[in-house]
Order: sequence, then structure tokens, then C-alpha cells
Amino acid sequence: MADLARGWLYEAGIGENRGLRLENGELIQIRVERDDGRARAGAVVDAKFTRQWVAGKSGIVTLPDGQEVLLQPLPQGLTEGAMVRIEIVRAAMTERGGQAKRAKARPADPDSPSGAGPDLLAELHASGLPVRQIHAHDEDIFSRHGWHEAIEQAETGRIDFDGGSLRISLTPAMTVIDVDGPLAPHELAKRAAKEVALAQLRFDIAGNVGIDFPTLQAKTDRSDVAAIFDEYMAANCERTAINGFGFMQIVSRKLRPSVLEIVQASRTAHAALQLLRQAERDRGNGALRLTAHPAVANRLQARDLEELAKRTGRRVTVEPLADIPIDGGLTA
Repeated sequence: MADLARGWLYEAGIGENRGLRLENGELIQIRVERDDGRARAGAVVDAKFTRQWVAGKSGIVTLPDGQEVLLQPLPQGLTEGAMVRIEIVRAAMTERGGQAKRAKARPADPDSPSGAGPDLLAELHASGLPVRQIHAHDEDIFSRHGWHEAIEQAETGRIDFDGGSLRISLTPAMTVIDVDGPLAPHELAKRAAKEVALAQLRFDIAGNVGIDFPTLQAKTDRSDVAAIFDEYMAANCERTAINGFGFMQIVSRKLRPSVLEIVQASRTAHAALQLLRQAERDRGNGALRLTAHPAVANRLQARDLEELAKRTGRRVTVEPLADIPIDGGLTA
């Protein structure tokens, strides 16, 4: 299969779909879409107004499947129990540790057509870039182009670069990126500015983002660093100037959780999905045995195991084993 130098690779996995964007043959962005049944950004649906949240300004509406969504602003005259057509403007999220954040919505035109909103594959096609779908029986082109290394960065929140590192921390209020390294502050900040901009694109980081650069006393030094960030920042955003303490805030529209927020929300769920990907690509014959930490084994859903058996044509069994690390599942 010829290499794709520019565009998206797409893989429809079991429980998780994946996208990898290439530019000049190099990975510049990844996307992860979980099959969790949550409403997607762009969905237009009729919901029941359940209760006020902030009187007269926002409220909670309930979708037909029971999901609760924050609606803002509230249409005038909307009463509890009434139906209202809404558009999802930000998908629901699960914070690290399992805390759920409702999806956000705004009122939609009553005459606008209802729909589930674009899935990952539709979004990739809408980008205007070429899209190549990769199957489990193909060569693992994702791996060859750095997928596993990028996922490890998303899992740990650590990105090393020549002369320093970024540590990305998820908080309820914002994503915080700390810059660390042994170089002189100005040089370290200049190198980090490029890496921060590239990381935001690579992991689909949006919303409120705070960057803690080294303290830079000279205003010209701070301007240098900001200019480098602007040069490499590909997404639409607004930013503050870098203050005397080295802090810069970035704000952009947030439609969905970032890749870091997805993979860090539940370590066991993430490990279970990675094991399913590994198992689907197993080239063995006969029964397919998955050996996993008990917590991971418990997260393997029956529907996903049935899909694995269907895709591989093999009988699937799961063996919990306590001395295997959570991310150390095996297939045989």
C-alpha cells in the first residue's frame, strides 16, 4: 500500500475510532472517538426541559435516551416539561477520576432538521483532506507513523523536546501546560512555544489553556516567545500576552474532549480498548485468548467481545490475571 503523504488515516476500531493526520509524511494530529452513545457536537434533537439551572438564563434538558444537557440561553416562555429543539455545541465529557460534565446546547431553529451530528469519519471528510481507511488486515500504518508514541504522550501528559519538556495537566477549569528544562529561560521558552502550539493541534486541545513559561523579565523576550507560538499555532484561538511571570492564556472554541481528556478519563477503559485493537490485529489461528488485569477484563464489554469474534472469525475468551499491569494485556 503506497504511503499517504498528506491527509487522514482512519481506523474504525472496536469501541473506538481513530484518526491520524499526516503532513509531508509526518504525524501532526490524532483524533479518538469513543463509542459511548453520547450526543455529538452538531446534533440537533428535541429534548424535554427538566429544570432551571440559573434562573432565566440556563437549564437542564433531557434527551430521549435520558442524557442530561445544559441548555443556554433559555428560550423565553419555556416551561418545565415542554419540548424544545436544541443543538449540541459541546459534547459531554468525563474528567479524570470519572466526574461527568454534561454536554452543552443552545436553542435550535424549530424548523431546522434533526440529526445526530457528524461522526469522526464525516469530520475528516469535511476537512477537505484525503482520507484513507485502514483495516485490521492491513499493515499497521498507524504504528509506523507514530501512533503509539503520540498515545503515550496523551496518557502521561509529558512531551519531551530538545532541551526541555512539557507537562500537560487536566483540571476542571482549564488545561495547564508547564514548561521545564535546564536551558536559559529565554531559549527554553522559545523552544517550548513551538512545542506547545504543535501539541495543541496534535491532541485536539481547545477551550481554556494556560501556559506556564519560564519567567521572562524583558518584554522583548516575551514578545519573541509569543511570536514563535503564533507562527506554529494552526488552530483558531485568542491569547493573552505573556506576563512577567511567564503565564499566557489561550482560549478557543471547545466542541469535544481533547485526546488527553479521552484517554485519561479511565485508565482501565483505555487499556481495554487498546487490548481490543491488539487482539483484532492478532494473526494467529484458533481460539483467541485475552489475558488482562482483572479491572481491564471487567471493562471488556460483551458486545465488544462479540464484535471481536465476528471480525476475526475466532472464538474469544478472557482470562483475568492479577499480576499483569493494567496496560499490559496480552493476546494469544
